[in-house]
Amino acid sequence: MGLETVVNLLDKYNLPWLLLAVLTWVLVLLTCSLSFLWQTMPVGIWTMITGGIIEQFFIYHKFWTEKFIMIHLGELDLFVLAGPFFTLGILLIRFLPRNRWLVFLSILAWSVVATFIEIAALKLGFLAYDPEKWWLAHSLGTYYFSLMSALGFFCVYSNKLIYRY
Repeated sequence: MGLETVVNLLDKYNLPWLLLAVLTWVLVLLTCSLSFLWQTMPVGIWTMITGGIIEQFFIYHKFWTEKFIMIHLGELDLFVLAGPFFTLGILLIRFLPRNRWLVFLSILAWSVVATFIEIAALKLGFLAYDPEKWWLAHSLGTYYFSLMSALGFFCVYSNKLIYRY
């Protein structure tokens, strides 16, 4: 089964975002306990909401378009929100290092992972950018600042300092 066959199957049944949601949730379930998932669920909800707002803004202003939407939430697919956006917040907190400089690098690493997922979606034709308005560095920066926001939310919500001074 070649890549073209997989793309055609995903295209035919509008499944790419559902598949991505399943893959990200499998990763979360393999790396997190249920109690940890429950404790960090507000962070996942935060990243899902902020990611959805940002994504909706950029789609509305024609920076990019999503294709193959299965369950519409505006111009977004529910599975983009409940999959990678939600799980990215959980995984950020799950693998958060104790060193403050490593925290910055960790956020950068997760931003790169999210950007690579976008690259895959672009290459497979599930996402399209307007090249005059958007390019991958914009995505990387947007993910970075969104995840910084999620980290700030986690600190306020959990009333914990990440590290002691």
